[in-house]
Amino acid sequence: MRGTKQANEATAKKLAKELGQFRENPRSHLPAMAFSGKLRWGRTDPVTKTLSEIERIIKKKDDLKWLSKRMMAKRGDDVAKAFAGSLHASHDEQFSMVGQFNSGSFGSGSYVRRGDGKPGYLAGIQNFANLTLRMLPWEDHAKRGMYFFSWEGGFVCTGPKPQPPKDWLEDVLKRSRFDLSRTDIDGHPVWTTDGLEADDVHSGASSATGYVAFRFHSGAVVGLGLDALATFSKKDAPFVHHLALSMLPPLLPSVLSLDAVWTPEGWPETQPLPEASVEGISKVLDAWQGLTMNEGIVASAMKQTVMEGIQDGVLIGEVWLEGTSADVIVSALEDHNGSTEERLLAAEIIRLAVTEPHEDSIGLRIEAKGSPEQREDRCIRIMPSATCGDVLTAFWPTHGWEALSVLGLEGEDARTIWEGQLDRPKPFGKFLKGLDQAKALAQQKARFPPHENSGTASVMIHDYIVAGLTQGMGSVERNATSRHATLDEAAASWAWLVAVGRSGGQEWHFETNARDRGGVWAVPTGELWALGKQLLDANDEDVDELQQAWNAAFERLKTTTGEA
Repeated sequence: MRGTKQANEATAKKLAKELGQFRENPRSHLPAMAFSGKLRWGRTDPVTKTLSEIERIIKKKDDLKWLSKRMMAKRGDDVAKAFAGSLHASHDEQFSMVGQFNSGSFGSGSYVRRGDGKPGYLAGIQNFANLTLRMLPWEDHAKRGMYFFSWEGGFVCTGPKPQPPKDWLEDVLKRSRFDLSRTDIDGHPVWTTDGLEADDVHSGASSATGYVAFRFHSGAVVGLGLDALATFSKKDAPFVHHLALSMLPPLLPSVLSLDAVWTPEGWPETQPLPEASVEGISKVLDAWQGLTMNEGIVASAMKQTVMEGIQDGVLIGEVWLEGTSADVIVSALEDHNGSTEERLLAAEIIRLAVTEPHEDSIGLRIEAKGSPEQREDRCIRIMPSATCGDVLTAFWPTHGWEALSVLGLEGEDARTIWEGQLDRPKPFGKFLKGLDQAKALAQQKARFPPHENSGTASVMIHDYIVAGLTQGMGSVERNATSRHATLDEAAASWAWLVAVGRSGGQEWHFETNARDRGGVWAVPTGELWALGKQLLDANDEDVDELQQAWNAAFERLKTTTGEA
């Protein structure tokens, strides 16, 4: 027969023991009635009716002929029918063939098929030691509004009101995977995992450690720390599942309310969490109760939803800061990779991003080696995996220039260094190591007046001269002899090569028209080149005069190129 198997020795012995005890004391396999009242309109509750019918069966427990008829009856109570079949099976001397019942919710068990009873009901009656499975025969009664509670010390029906016995909760918690300590507060027990204060859990006080509180309508409270929840493994049964399947119907909201508390380290005690964070916690708890979320990620999911709902300040890992003190931010960045200089600069750039927000940096979430994600109406988040370099990369375009002041760089010197890193980014560790050189280079470049409102040719010549004098001729010469998009660009390049004496052998790179035009431009270019050398070597008191001479020569260049 489908669903049956040959019983092994262990299964046969187990069934013989269970059914032997059942035959000796059938009433021990029935729920105790803790409800003695009447339903509305004076009706008798369905459990009492079933128990009355079972009582008649118990009186005939040794009458196999009568039991045979009762277990095959087309009418009558289904639980009573399975009860009669199980009593009939208890008279067997050996059990060679057994059925195998499996349920994702109630568990599994071997049973003797006998009569027309439902397999689950037969299995529940014959496996009374299975605390969950023994409730299954009463599922129809539960659907009709009756409540049952099962634990090692008893099996009780509390009628239409869910009133779990005190011993039930103690036993369920004892059999859970958590090591719980009990404290009595105001006459009610409060159980907590290690690291939690019973008073805090009882009052719902905020906690940087975090916890989930099961608040039973009877007044009992169970507090599970988020760190304890995170220890969940594949072999563990989810706690809410374990708790719910100790009662029937398995509806936890009928006996308790569930809430959770967690705030980032540094969050003001008197400041409530944003509404988005509170709603996020509720969604996580609902998913956990509905068994759609793995218990092992409840803690992390709760923390993430809280932090994603915060709109102000800055979150560094799981630490919240106002973001107005660079020193405090430096301390919070201690666990993030980076040199002392990187950490100092990163702290300042975060402070600026918070106190002087830019539309491109508001709500950034920064992770390791990934593009920052911008979120609307959210605070800045520095994820635990992000390095100080990742932080600097994210905010460099918007706040890098101003942040350099923390390293003593300001004004045009800082601007030049900032632009250089922006245009040709280097790893920030390497960038900061070469900052002294960059600072010196910036100071050199700052001596050259800017080229405002100038054309393509004069700007190219200006940049060639400055780069050649401050960074070396090689790279500039390579740029000058590369392919050019327009005649003016080629002419400007040739003018610089002629002016600095680097044109020999380079003619083949340029068309005749470009060389002719560039040859004319080479005269004012040579004048600028000579003035540029003087600017670099001049004393500070002579710089202003030389800059005026430079500006005059630059105007002559613009006139020559037709850009003035």
